[in-house]
Amino acid sequence: MKKNIFFLFLLNCCFVVSAQDEPVSVCRHGFTFEISAQKSWGYNKPLVLTVTPNSSADVNGIKAYDVIEKIDGKNTEGHTIETITDWLRNSGKGQLTLNISNLEEVSKVVTLTKQCTLANAITEKDLASVYSFYSLEDSQNQTFTCPFNTNAAPGANFKSYKTFGFAPVGENNRKLEEIITSSIRTSLEKKGLRYVRKNPDLIINTYYSYNKNLNYNKNNNAAKLPTEIRYDVAARKMVSLPVYYNPLINSKQAEYLLNLGVRFIDKKLSTGDRTAVVWECEANELIQSGSYTLDKYAVFHIPLMLMQYPYIKSNETVKFHYARSRYNYTGINYNIDKLKEIVSIDRLSPASNVDLQIGDKILKINGIKFIDNLKSADNKYKQFIFNTMNLRDPKTQYTNTEGFTKCMFWDKFQYAEVYREFMKPDYNTTFSYLFYFEPYINLSGTNIITFLVERNKQKIEVKIKPLIITEDLFENVN
Repeated sequence: MKKNIFFLFLLNCCFVVSAQDEPVSVCRHGFTFEISAQKSWGYNKPLVLTVTPNSSADVNGIKAYDVIEKIDGKNTEGHTIETITDWLRNSGKGQLTLNISNLEEVSKVVTLTKQCTLANAITEKDLASVYSFYSLEDSQNQTFTCPFNTNAAPGANFKSYKTFGFAPVGENNRKLEEIITSSIRTSLEKKGLRYVRKNPDLIINTYYSYNKNLNYNKNNNAAKLPTEIRYDVAARKMVSLPVYYNPLINSKQAEYLLNLGVRFIDKKLSTGDRTAVVWECEANELIQSGSYTLDKYAVFHIPLMLMQYPYIKSNETVKFHYARSRYNYTGINYNIDKLKEIVSIDRLSPASNVDLQIGDKILKINGIKFIDNLKSADNKYKQFIFNTMNLRDPKTQYTNTEGFTKCMFWDKFQYAEVYREFMKPDYNTTFSYLFYFEPYINLSGTNIITFLVERNKQKIEVKIKPLIITEDLFENVN
């Protein structure tokens, strides 16, 4: 497969700023971008790839595949990645103004606020990721691939399309086609396109088949074959599907073969003998059994297929990434070099309203002794993971983005035993407070965190009612 090559700048983590006599800070606006090489969308301009949940970019409505037309009034077209990066880094003291275009708007003005933290600070969000195995129910990180073949007409300009309609529905499969068109309509309207009945810019045409595999070879061990785990856009969670997508599985092992395609047609460019297809995405799948019907597949996968419009990340297969982070937020930031020391406290956070100060040294959290030695803390964390594997539910097993194959949720029937493991002094599970709202960590059900700190050789106990922060990120990562 021939792929376009793009420049990628990770804006979330690379803005390092400092001033004389001031600590070094890392500043973020909350999005990543690359320079588009696709003439159909945002050509030669910065294009938003991902938006960090709860960031300034997210709060101000920036979305994936928005085109950045201007930065603080300066046109972006034709400029290098280095120039764009410099503009973003040096955009005034604390704010940045962007002109954004997308399928819905020609020029949307957005003002972003830089969000800065000290370079030597590690946040609770960071720690929730580091200690994710304390609660995989709240800290997931998975990737999966779908067999979607996607193409755009060489001369297409997707900015010119604002409305869409559908080709006539076939009477023989009216119910099925209405389900398919409804899914397409929902997805396109979320992108900013408008549905109209008369003279739409785009006519949507679909095609499909769902047939018994004539070469099917029934396997008594079919229940042991690996099926797919994919992201359900509607339910906002990963689910297991009776779909085979694995190079080790032969097509003869699938009972059914499925084909589903979506075409976008420019009627104005079409002639009597030529249909002007400007965008098309087709899925071909191996289905385990007939219980997973075509309508179920369409409702689940059409939102995934249409993530390739208007910006195609891959022509042959599409790789997706899902990350979920749910954790207790107090606003305390730890010194990455001296972990027990509070290096900063976020403004207006729960921790800013109690008797905590920068420089306080944390002795215990929820009665658990704080380990300042990073190597020792890491070893105890690994021991905890290894020694508690028997308390996890094998039915929930999955492979995470890093390739660890034994990710599993806690067995619901073993919560009491899991709690006892968390309380064992040998493991020093200090940062389990990040998931203290979970019953296998906190039997009391009262989500209040107790910190014992040392200040000027005095010990001070502080109780904090944290906020539970939930962040979900789902993206196309080809």
